[in-house]
Amino acid sequence: MKAFSSAFLIAVAIVVGLLAGTTFAQDGGSSRSWFEVDALNRGLDPAPDLARETPQAAVETFLQRTGLGDFGAAAHLLDLEKIDPVRQAERGPLLARQLAEIIDRKVWIDWNELPDRPDGLDVNASSNDALAGEPRRSIRMALIRLDGRPVPIRLSRVKPADGDPVWLFSAQTVENIPALHAQYGATAFEEGLPDWSRKPALLGLAAWELIALPLLLVASALLGYFLFRLASGLGKRYRPGVAGEIVSALALPVALIAAGLLAYTVTGSLLVFSVSIDTFITPVLLFLLFGGGLLILVRVIDVAIEHSLTQDVSELEKPENESVRSFQTNLSAFRRIGLVIALVLFVGLVFTQINLLAKTGLALVGSAGILTLVLAFAARSALSNIMASLQIALSKAATIGDSVLFEGQWSYVEKINFTFVQLKTWDNRRLVVPVTYFVSEPFENWTKRDPSLTKVFELRLNHMADVDVLRERFKGFVEENDKVVDKDSSKVLVIGQDATGMLVRFYATAKDPTTAWYMHCELREAMLKATTELELEAREGRRFLPTEREVKVENLAEAAE
Repeated sequence: MKAFSSAFLIAVAIVVGLLAGTTFAQDGGSSRSWFEVDALNRGLDPAPDLARETPQAAVETFLQRTGLGDFGAAAHLLDLEKIDPVRQAERGPLLARQLAEIIDRKVWIDWNELPDRPDGLDVNASSNDALAGEPRRSIRMALIRLDGRPVPIRLSRVKPADGDPVWLFSAQTVENIPALHAQYGATAFEEGLPDWSRKPALLGLAAWELIALPLLLVASALLGYFLFRLASGLGKRYRPGVAGEIVSALALPVALIAAGLLAYTVTGSLLVFSVSIDTFITPVLLFLLFGGGLLILVRVIDVAIEHSLTQDVSELEKPENESVRSFQTNLSAFRRIGLVIALVLFVGLVFTQINLLAKTGLALVGSAGILTLVLAFAARSALSNIMASLQIALSKAATIGDSVLFEGQWSYVEKINFTFVQLKTWDNRRLVVPVTYFVSEPFENWTKRDPSLTKVFELRLNHMADVDVLRERFKGFVEENDKVVDKDSSKVLVIGQDATGMLVRFYATAKDPTTAWYMHCELREAMLKATTELELEAREGRRFLPTEREVKVENLAEAAE
């Protein structure tokens, strides 16, 4: 009995202990919910009454105090653990002022991402998030690029041994403040501006920003325009040479890079704008710089390709130029594939430089599927044309220089671009056909496999015409015409007849479509001349040319009676 009582008492003690532990965890949390320190900022004066219980309250308090110029109180929102306590009173207010400048210039605060609860728990976190429903003791507020690497601005929950836990800017963030301020703080030029120009004027922007931004944009635009006109003029002067074409091709990208570089240099070293402007102007400038570089690459390649290609595509249909046609088509395909790869790299570089992926974090990953669907829907036409152009390049259904019959138009494939196929007709017109439409419609490729082409022409002759005589005459013309390649396959056939006469068709083959065209014109000419001569030489009762019969109406009436 005593043993049972002892066991019962032990069990009760364990349960009570567990309940007590659970109650303590619910009321006060545990060491996993904060960083424990012996004392908090021992070198500072006692902290005034500050709201530091939640991440959002800590940031609001810091911005409020620094906005009032109370940097001594704002220093209590920093974790000065890594600074010698003897120097904390001196360094704390200075670091608070510098951090306030950094936040004002480089940090776009997303208040929805700053929890307003002591445990820092993210109530908006997805159930797939590893930290969903878990208290946090460290929260990343932003990422700022420093010396080519992203540096986080973090808030940490710190609990001194003799006090309650509070949220502060982390010790690591405080350690990075001097380097960040050296890069993004007020420059010497800004420090020399009048006091009135540094005060907020409109939408939280300083007066100097409202003046400097339009001036900077105008100066960049003028520089770009000047270089564009200069390069265009030099290009025209040295044309039609390769140097002139390259200079003309580089006029626009050089202008874009120069304008972007001027603005980027000024905003990076001379004038550091606040985050309201920097958030929008930095991606635009990076787009100009990287986009201009990409455009230089593309245009130089285009000029090189243009000079390596045969200018007259009608010359490419000849059998001996089959390898040239294939080479030019492959070159065009490699250009398109290279452009796609370069475009992907360009977008990746821009996103990397503006820390887009890092700023959005898991939220971007979570919405990637939706974003992909939206972009795919918006660009479905362009993407389908791009894929169709690559399909042509890989399948070789049509190559540059091929002679094709597309919707009744005899033409040559002159260019296969991303979104359209350019056809040059026999009379030097240009047909611009969307790639998806071109590959979805049937067309005749007269150069595919074998460029030789059999042409036919028809003559309507009198029923009394001697076809054997015509056949002999045609055979003679074929033997004399050097454009006909397969003379034995040439033939004359009567393919139909009606009341007006019989329809005679003449067949002959040439080595390529262009030669075949001229050949069949010459043979038709010769046969028309031959039928006229045979008509004049024919004996009575023999006719070659068709005749029209006239019947009087009264004779028809008499016959009817």
